Amino acid sequence: MSVNTNDKKNHGQEKRLTPALRRLLEACLEKNTTNTKILADHLNRSPATIRTEFQRVLAYLKSHCRYEALRRAEEKGFIRRKKR
Repeated sequence: MSVNTNDKKNHGQEKRLTPALRRLLEACLEKNTTNTKILADHLNRSPATIRTEFQRVLAYLKSHCRYEALRRAEEKGFIRRKKR
């Protein structure tokens, strides 16, 4: 029986949400929007960077839209809504 070395390397190593992606999702909750321009201004990043980061979030959370990604991130405990 052969052992797949890729399976062995990835065993127990769950990919995590990076701090930059977590900040993006938290900014979405804070500003109550997923608008690229608003988030770029708030986070002092370019709109292209925000779009790229959202693509990474969507792929990581296996989501089809930004709102679904926010919901899944909350469900998985990556982000939390702040109480007002």
